[in-house]
Parts: sequence; structure tokens; C-alpha cells
Amino acid sequence: MAHHEERLAEKHRFTEGLPLPENVSSTPFQQKPFNDETSATFFSTSDVKHYKHSVASIALFHRDKMLFACSGTALPRGREKLRVARFVTSARLITEFNKKRTKDDNLRIQVRLPDNTITDGFLGLFDGNIAIVSALLPYVHPVNLDLSKDERDCKPIHLIAAGLEAKKDTSLMVTKVKVLSSGQKRPRRPRGPTLVSVNSLNCDITEAGLGGPVIAFSTEYEFLSGVIVSYDCENKVAGYLPTKALRRLLKHFQILRAKAISFRGYSLPSGVQCVIPLGLWVSVQRFISLGYPSPPPLVCELNGTLVNTFEEDFGRLLAWEGYPFGVAQRGHGDNVWEELPTEVVMNVSQSVVSLASFDGDVRRFACTGLLIKWPGSLETQVVVLTSASLVRTNEDKINENLTIKVFLPPEQHVEGKLELYHQNYNIAIVSVRSRLNDISPQDIFMPLTKPESPEVVVAIGRNPSKGLLMASKGRVEPPYKNCKLKCKALKLSTCQIKKAGIGGPLIDFHNGSFIGMNFYDGSKTTPFLRRSTIINVLKKVTDLPSNSGSTGPMSLMNNVANKNWWPVPEAYWYHGELDVDKSILPWGF
Repeated sequence: MAHHEERLAEKHRFTEGLPLPENVSSTPFQQKPFNDETSATFFSTSDVKHYKHSVASIALFHRDKMLFACSGTALPRGREKLRVARFVTSARLITEFNKKRTKDDNLRIQVRLPDNTITDGFLGLFDGNIAIVSALLPYVHPVNLDLSKDERDCKPIHLIAAGLEAKKDTSLMVTKVKVLSSGQKRPRRPRGPTLVSVNSLNCDITEAGLGGPVIAFSTEYEFLSGVIVSYDCENKVAGYLPTKALRRLLKHFQILRAKAISFRGYSLPSGVQCVIPLGLWVSVQRFISLGYPSPPPLVCELNGTLVNTFEEDFGRLLAWEGYPFGVAQRGHGDNVWEELPTEVVMNVSQSVVSLASFDGDVRRFACTGLLIKWPGSLETQVVVLTSASLVRTNEDKINENLTIKVFLPPEQHVEGKLELYHQNYNIAIVSVRSRLNDISPQDIFMPLTKPESPEVVVAIGRNPSKGLLMASKGRVEPPYKNCKLKCKALKLSTCQIKKAGIGGPLIDFHNGSFIGMNFYDGSKTTPFLRRSTIINVLKKVTDLPSNSGSTGPMSLMNNVANKNWWPVPEAYWYHGELDVDKSILPWGF
């Protein structure tokens, strides 16, 4: 029940204030056909079978009610493993989609081919001129965008625009068009951030022709002249993208000859936007609020996954008392929680916290921290030892303006304050602004009774969303040259963690004593900073800045240049069938 209420509250938070109507208009869209008998006769007798099957109807529906319809032109197939058909259409479809989209988010796109094949479509990338619609179809007849020099130089005898109705069992609509000279009236160009040349045509079409191809006929060739992207019905003037401009735009969209073979590091091209998938508005807004990238086209719709998140668990899980779901069998490796001494488990559960930093409402980082006793000048104070990655920027600077939140299950959420940081060793000390109850802060400054080199160790972390403890057992190993973190003070353990374990403690398996602080580089081993190194850095400070009246944090670098880089693997979207099929890549790609 509580989980359901949380979901409802989340939906309200992400949809509140959006310009989305509650209900769809009750008036259905009446698609008006167009046709020119002379052009239809010429088109039917010409050897243009290829183009007859390159046009699709693209319609926007709410259940069975049609809200808008236009046409689309089939594009060459991409390099992904999955057989995805893509159609270019007018950005007018995006305008209508945004006007009709409701808070229930239950619109759908329908694609119809000339052979009456009907399937669902997916809205994706768009700018001010064009939009891309994808569909899972085994084969379509794409237009040729690579015109020869002779085709580019020849003067067409006829120009014919084509479109397809959404209604079943209807044939292709065609009409003759004429390129306007510079002195004639042109429609207002739909100029998006990716500026391209939009030419003008004189023609008698309807909205059904938007997105359809303009086919040129000469004495020797038939070829794609362009695609219609706008229409002024009053003046019977259409704006169309010539093939050369369309090809350049599609390359900018990374649809033609994309260089990337996966979505790792993917970002939208400049001036290009992506429609948030139908039915997934709240989910995508949740990802964005957690600091993750928006999903690339089709990935969410086809159940892709977000990789390298802070929510990924590692090792064996331990729930806090009263957790409503079972976790006893979840996790990987030995069930270290059953092997650790009871007192150690209790101390860990009362001293390991989850931290997150926020820029406004957007989370920037999440990690683990250890409650420790700070030997201040007046009295012992409880602070959190964690990684400075919590407040690092992509430029490897410290952002002192981030909001920090500390979480100790089941319900203790307090605000934290950055007090101290050391960039070279990636250490941060965070104070808590409210009292935490039932805690067991560790005294890491107390000398160890045993050497700081145990045979068996355990890496601890806390999941940032559920608050579950995570533990992975391993052994200490000598550092090796291939470690991605180049700090020479680092050691390695065979414990395997994930991003949420950054800043968490590495403890002695036998007595739970603090051995060091863990980091994560995406490998099968875990770098950690030894206890002695951490103490040597922190013992130079006699008191916290906030205790001495300072309003900002203090760097412990003492004007020493930052020599170490602490990269954290970025989250990215993955769908194996949408990755490039490497078998079709040119040799040496």
C-alpha cells in the first residue's frame, strides 16, 4: 500500500503544472484526401514501383479515435541488429502530438503501408522541420538519398508529391507540384535550431501530404527531389526539404551513417529533441530527476536498461528491521551477513549511511558513508566520512553549493553539510545538521590492536533508494598497473562492488575494524584508500570549519596541485538489439 501511494505521489509531482489536458478532444480528425487524375495516370504508368512502396500513413490516435494524420517517407535501414523501419515526416506531427497529449499519456501512433500492413509506430527525434517515426517492420522500400551527379544536375520534367491515407484499402494520393521562383510567395519556413534550406512548391494537397515525398521525373531518371514539411492551404504553397538538405539533416540526427556502435556516452545532437515515449512520461522524468540521461529513441519502448546506476546492488543484501519485502536470497557470492559476528553486523547497520548530492531537485551523485567520531576541540562530534566524488563536477572541481542528504534507515533523513575535502585522495567529511538516533559511530582515530593487513575483508555499501545494506567478501591484493584510478596510495581488494559502494568502508572480516574507504572503477576489483592514509590527512585539522564560524568547506590540499583523477563510470542506456551489428561494419571500424 505504501509503495502504491509513493507511485501516485510521484506521478502527481512529475505531471503537476504540465500543460497537459485532462481529456482528449471529442472531435475526431477528418483526413482529407487529395489527388490529381492526370498525375495519377502518369504515376501509374511510370516505372516507379520502388516509390509506390516508400510512402506510409502516419496517424495519431487516442484509442480508436484519430486525432491527426499525415504521411511519412521510408528511410534507408540503419546498422542496428533489430530490423527497424524509420520514416521521416513533418514536425507538424510533433505539434499535434503535444497539443493532444494528456496526463493519462495514452495516445498511440499508427503506421500503415501501401499493402495495408498496419503496426504501432514510435515517435523519436525531431527539430523544427522534421520528425522521425520508427516501427518494427521486417522490410520497407526506402528512398534513395544518395543521388548521382547526373540526377542532381538534370532538370525534371515532372514533380509529383505523394501521400497515403490512414484509411485501409486506399491507394496512393499523388498530385503535380511546381517549384516556386524566388519572386513568388513562399510559406513561412519552420526554422528549427538546425537550420536548413526549405524550398517552396506550388501544389494542391492537404495535411495528408505532409511528410510525403516529392518525386522528380526527367527523360532518364526518377529520383527523390525532397520531402514536404509544411503546407499553407490558403495559398496552396508547401515547404519542402530538398534531398541534399534532408540527407545532411539526417546525418546530423545520427540516423545516417552513425559512427557510434552503442549508446554509451550518447547525447542528443545540437538542436535536436526527442519525444518522451508514450506511457513513459513519469518513468523518464524519474530518471532525469535522479541525474540519469534521457533514453535514446526506442530504448525505453523496447525494454532497454539503464546501466551503471547508483541503484545497482552488489554482494549480499541485508534489510533493516521492518523492511516490507524479503531479501534473504537476493544477492551474489557468499552470504557474508550470516558469517560476520553479530556485534559487527549491528555496528555496521548503525554506522553506514547513504548520501546523495542535489542541484535543485536533480540528484547529482549517490554513495555510501561511514559515521565516525570527530575529535573536535570542544567535544566528540559525529560526522560522515565519504568520497569527495559526492561533490565533484564533471570538470573535476568541487561544487560547494550542492545540497547533501544523509539517509539512515528506516526513516532518518537529515541534511548534511560539506566540511572538509581532499581532492588528491578523494576524501570528504560531511557534518549532519540534525541528530541521528540509534547510531554507533566508529572511532577510526583509535590505534588498531592488529596490523592493517587482514587476510579477508568485506566491502560495505548502502542502497540509496531502499536503504538495504550490501556486502561483498574478498582478499587484499597488491595494486596493479591497469587500475583506472591512478592514485599511488590505493590498494586493491577482490571484493566486487558497484557505484553505490563508493565511499563505503572496507572492514576486517573477523572483527569488523575499519581498514579503508572503497572506490569503484568498473573493474572486478575494488580500489581502497587505507585507514592510515585517511588519518594522516584528517589529523592535520583541529576542528571543523562550521565549529569555528566558517560558512564554507575547507580544502585540505594546502595549495598542492591536484595530481589524481577519480573518474566514475557514467550511466548509459543499453539494448543489445539496438546496438550496431558489427558484422556489417567496414573493416577497421
